[in-house]
Amino acid sequence: MNKHFASMLATAAVAFTFSAHAADTADGISRAEAKDLKTQSEAQYKARKKVAEAKEDLNKADCKTALDGSAKRACEKTAKNMAKTDKSAAKTVHEAEEKSIKDSKK
Repeated sequence: MNKHFASMLATAAVAFTFSAHAADTADGISRAEAKDLKTQSEAQYKARKKVAEAKEDLNKADCKTALDGSAKRACEKTAKNMAKTDKSAAKTVHEAEEKSIKDSKK
């Protein structure tokens, strides 16, 4: 659960930071700047998803080496659910960033 809480806290921090940055640009941003920000946001989203998948693989490997039977299956299911939560958080951050970019255009 601590990993889940930490990932959600990190997600909120990133969203807040991006929102604060968008608020700092009172005049709005140009079309080119918006395109650049969207490209960065997309790349960060893909990277977050890949990190979540890598963590899932590592957690499942730990389960396979340390546990047997139903405990192993439960551990693997937990690893899968954590990855799903991390991916969902990454998508939420990405959508918030895109909305912020769209709202701050001139």
